[in-house]
Amino acid sequence: MLLSLLAVLALILLAASLLKKFKLGGQLHSDLKVITSMHIGTKERLVVVEVAGKQLLLGVTANNISILQELAEPLASQQNLPVDIAASLSKLLKK
Repeated sequence: MLLSLLAVLALILLAASLLKKFKLGGQLHSDLKVITSMHIGTKERLVVVEVAGKQLLLGVTANNISILQELAEPLASQQNLPVDIAASLSKLLKK
């Protein structure tokens, strides 16, 4: 019985970590939207977010988040842009 309980707890923890990793837990903040993100290092990236109708360029590191600039012209959402999977895969394979 104890072994079954431990197995169920392990499955719950595994499912929670997968949901967190792949962001499948649903959107918690509808007022905050990530427009695009670009990695510039192993733990550093640039992120454009939309908050209250404004788009902000953020610098994100492991220890800090800084507002770099408020964008004068809004960027198109990354989710609305068409993705050519074949071209993306061939570009990755050439590296």
